Amino acid sequence: MPDTPPGHRPSKRRLQPLGWLPATAFALVATASAPLGARSSGFSAFGSPRCEIAAPKPEPKRYVVAAVGDSLTDTRVGGGRYLRYLSQRCPESRFDAYGVGGQRTEHMRWRFLHDVFGVGAARKPPEYTHVIVLGGINDLSAGSLSNARTGRIRDNLSYMYRQAHARGVQVIAVEVPPWGLLRGVRDARVQATLELNSWIASRPRHGEADYAIDLGPVLRCDERPGVRRGDLCPSFRRFPADRIHWNAAGHERVAEALFQSVFSDCR
Repeated sequence: MPDTPPGHRPSKRRLQPLGWLPATAFALVATASAPLGARSSGFSAFGSPRCEIAAPKPEPKRYVVAAVGDSLTDTRVGGGRYLRYLSQRCPESRFDAYGVGGQRTEHMRWRFLHDVFGVGAARKPPEYTHVIVLGGINDLSAGSLSNARTGRIRDNLSYMYRQAHARGVQVIAVEVPPWGLLRGVRDARVQATLELNSWIASRPRHGEADYAIDLGPVLRCDERPGVRRGDLCPSFRRFPADRIHWNAAGHERVAEALFQSVFSDCR
């Protein structure tokens, strides 16, 4: 027995090998230091194999969706193709277009309850689970270059959001997409567009919407030479000089953004 200092009484307890610890202890050590969303290697910090229980995959859903908007959603004038792409991704779901070219948000407000919920209509529409609201470009383009205001636009959008929520329908509030009628920093509509989009983005936090979708990142190409910052990318324009309406590639980009944000569990 090795020498011990005077007065020292050796313990009669024996250290247990690490093997007595339950396997879950190793798993906790490994996962506690890993960031959320990190992929697991399948082994603990000590090299022991770990068995993880994957989160149950949500059951696919059937969505019944109404989209209210202007020419970007009006299938009669080449709009609404983003809904067709969503239908292809979600074949058992339904996507109905209620777009009217040239309309401002006040016009959408006037027909909202009639179109989406059948108030005063001869034919009752389906019971929608979600409503997409995409409007505001025509309001802004018709606004004053020197004194553009968004108060009335916000009131109209808020009305539609609240009416849908009151009927148990989830709201997908879409920000004003990139558009090209702005004339630089002296145009007050530049700031008005930014302020309106900031307000739309905040609606989920205020309980008026369930989703806020920013289409800017998927429809702009600010890094391309000759393209003004914030403008609709030429690759997604319906016509070369048209800085508002999307071509097929643009509609597909919009559909993908909506799919990834809202409808990825569709059937």
